[in-house]
Amino acid sequence: MSVAAVETVEPGTVRTEELDRLLRAVDTAAAGGGRAVELAGDPGTGKTRLLSALAHRARRKGLTVLRGHCTEAGRAIRFHPLTQALTAWPALDGPGAPAPPAAALVRALAEDPSAGGTADFTQRCLHYTELRHRIGACLSGAPGGLLLMLDDCHWADPASVALLDMLVRWPVEGGLALVVAHRPRQSPVDLSAALRHGVEQGTADLVELPALSLEQTGRLLGAPVTAPATVRLHQESRGTPLYLTMLASAERADDAPDLFARGGSAARLLAETTHLEEPVRTAADAAAVLGDAFDVDSVAAVAGLDRDLACAALGELRRRDLVRPAVPGRLTFRHPLLRTCLYAATDACWRAGAHRRARRWCTEAGASAVDLAPHVARSGSAPEPSDLRVLASAARAELHRGRPADAARWLTAAIRMQRTAPQQTGEVLAGAELWRPVVQALTASGDADGVRVLVRELLAAPALTGRAGTPDRVASAVLLSAVLASLGLDEEALSLIGAELDSTPAPASGDLALLHVQQRVVKVLAGQVPVRADAEALVRQTAEADAMTAAGALVLRGMCAVLTGDARTAEMALYSAAQTLDDLDDGQPADEQESVYLLMLSWAEALMGWYGPACGHGERALSAVRERGDAHLLPPLLDTLAYVHHQAGHLADALSTAQEGRAVAEAAGRTDHVGLSDAIAAAAWAQLGQTPGASPAPPADGEPSSAPRTPLSALLIAESLLAAGDGAAALALLLPRREAWRVSEPVAVLAARGYELLAAAGVQSGVDADSVQEWADQAAEAASAVGLPEQQGHALLACGHALLARGLREEAAGCYRDALELFVVNSPSGARAKELARAAHRAAGGRPEQALAELTLREREVAALAGEGRKSREIAEELRVSPRTVDAHLTRIYSKLGVSSRAELARLLALAG
Repeated sequence: MSVAAVETVEPGTVRTEELDRLLRAVDTAAAGGGRAVELAGDPGTGKTRLLSALAHRARRKGLTVLRGHCTEAGRAIRFHPLTQALTAWPALDGPGAPAPPAAALVRALAEDPSAGGTADFTQRCLHYTELRHRIGACLSGAPGGLLLMLDDCHWADPASVALLDMLVRWPVEGGLALVVAHRPRQSPVDLSAALRHGVEQGTADLVELPALSLEQTGRLLGAPVTAPATVRLHQESRGTPLYLTMLASAERADDAPDLFARGGSAARLLAETTHLEEPVRTAADAAAVLGDAFDVDSVAAVAGLDRDLACAALGELRRRDLVRPAVPGRLTFRHPLLRTCLYAATDACWRAGAHRRARRWCTEAGASAVDLAPHVARSGSAPEPSDLRVLASAARAELHRGRPADAARWLTAAIRMQRTAPQQTGEVLAGAELWRPVVQALTASGDADGVRVLVRELLAAPALTGRAGTPDRVASAVLLSAVLASLGLDEEALSLIGAELDSTPAPASGDLALLHVQQRVVKVLAGQVPVRADAEALVRQTAEADAMTAAGALVLRGMCAVLTGDARTAEMALYSAAQTLDDLDDGQPADEQESVYLLMLSWAEALMGWYGPACGHGERALSAVRERGDAHLLPPLLDTLAYVHHQAGHLADALSTAQEGRAVAEAAGRTDHVGLSDAIAAAAWAQLGQTPGASPAPPADGEPSSAPRTPLSALLIAESLLAAGDGAAALALLLPRREAWRVSEPVAVLAARGYELLAAAGVQSGVDADSVQEWADQAAEAASAVGLPEQQGHALLACGHALLARGLREEAAGCYRDALELFVVNSPSGARAKELARAAHRAAGGRPEQALAELTLREREVAALAGEGRKSREIAEELRVSPRTVDAHLTRIYSKLGVSSRAELARLLALAG
């Protein structure tokens, strides 16, 4: 007799190694042998899923598969899992009754002589021997072999355990694979002993389910193993599949607490507690209220139990593996998710009372503020006089531990408590020294939602942020709006400033001017450009304001002017602003307002090509920002300084600053600044003649770029591609289909540079001379409109490219030399102009041996091998370097020698002898 396999979708499992080991027992049964396997694993490790995958594979191999499942309620039923499995074995003449051999076995199980406890040892042994023979007789009905899987055998009834002991010690030959799945920590001693004996004597195999590896976690989540979220979920789940899927679902859910209370996975965990009787259930709920660690005395106090009863209850919880030993004398839940689910399922009113009892017990025990805070915050509407102090101390402690989200939680709880029950608390939270470090730490971690919630609470707490219309309130609003804008919450930042402008009583005239300036500053910090007309009006509005505020308005005016190409207006405004801010420098660190203005001034000066002043103002702001811990200003400041260092030719400083900028921007979730840091680093490495693997990858021709790029970062990446000799990729980045810019067209102050790079890419990639000339004309027009020396230098470079495209090498060399005079000494653009001038001059008629003399030793080696017709990979193998390094050397060789192909290089080498 055989059972037809039902084709279904194979259950997925990432435990392929363990599945292969189980399949060996299946293969033994298919070959007519007998084998038992112990499948051991903690709750949630995937035993049931693995059995489902095994059953599917076994059916495909032609085996009959029977499956029994033990439950706590079924422990009172003799041979419950075996009877369940056997009655699912259909007869040949149709469903509804077990096959004749199986039916006889089921009747024999029901006639257990030991049921009344009167059978002696010999009778029981004879009966179990008879059952074993009957199981063997059943195998005739499974000619392809029989796979018998018994799951959750830690709940097996004593009679089943006794029969399993015999089947493990003396496996049934004839084609039986027996798989016994259980939780070792919860299994009865006699089952564990029987399985261990089978493994030791070689009649059974042991397959244990360890924690998932990081690679398995990634496969289960369908996410890259390098993704921070994958690594974090792997650590939090401890490699347990059930907890992993629960945590991943909670991140996607709109209401995670509700998911833990009623979700499917939560129900699986809570099912382990459904048979808990009083006082065990009360002890479990009390332990969930107490937190991560607890002991007998604390559980007794919170649950309201006698100590002996609490001790016995915890013993039962430990026997069920719901709790485990932590440090000596204390216990903890098997996993924090189990505690979370129990806590969420507890009655809210009982829970609040339990927290009050826990608060009293922890206070008497001398617990720390961090341990007291959860009970203070959740004990309902009956605060005690010391509660505010406890929550504030807990916030500070969590901040020092590097847990800004927990610090914000306790600070928020304190603010709400002070607002709802000011008379009961008896104390008052006041001052920015408490909340400011928490806001900055949240910002540094990129927790925009946490910042948003905390800012709303702070603005509703006048004792902390000042009363409406006061200077303290305005200062708080300015700082908080800057933080919100830096996290991309510019609309909320503008609403905050608008509310302060409309507040009653109204702020003083000086504070009103500051708020008007801050409205435009918020746009800049959010990566936007204020309307120039607004900036011009702002200068007039702040004419009577204090010097600092007036300087901020001038900086905004200068920035808007330089971005729109009005260099003359920008020069006057930026010079006046710089003079004011320099005069206000008293040797002390710049305050928040001054730091923001110095940041904007530094960036505007960089766009003007004033790299010395830009570096000085940026470093001054950075020093103050580091000292105060203003995390919201670090990404733009570091990117500004990295760009300034790069443009000034200080490449080592550019690389180190860009690396730090990328790290803080990534932590803060600022993808725009991550992209700019990467672009600066790529350009600096290219200038040094290296092409690190971390460089941003250019998009394929005609395909949209997935990474967010600003016009400036696109220009920097294009420069790095040109330095590497990949003009086609640079062209694809800037102008994929020769119809429009891939990114937004560069702002007026950078337009000449953008068109020059297009012309350079066109020459490298063989674009027709007319197109190159058109880009050169546009560069000249843009440079003329701006009137800045650096941009005029780029226009001259573009002119040289156009001449080179027409074969006028000597004229091109002249343009390149003229451009060199306009660039900063040692700047990347200056170095490029110098190399282009040399290459064009040599190509125009310089002697070959003179040109070759300028090559380095390594470049001569690469040139010689390339001249022989060797490919880059062959040269790389010969010189033991990477092919990318060879291509970088060839790019510099072509530039120095004024050639554009290996054929021209070979001819030049031949002429030089």
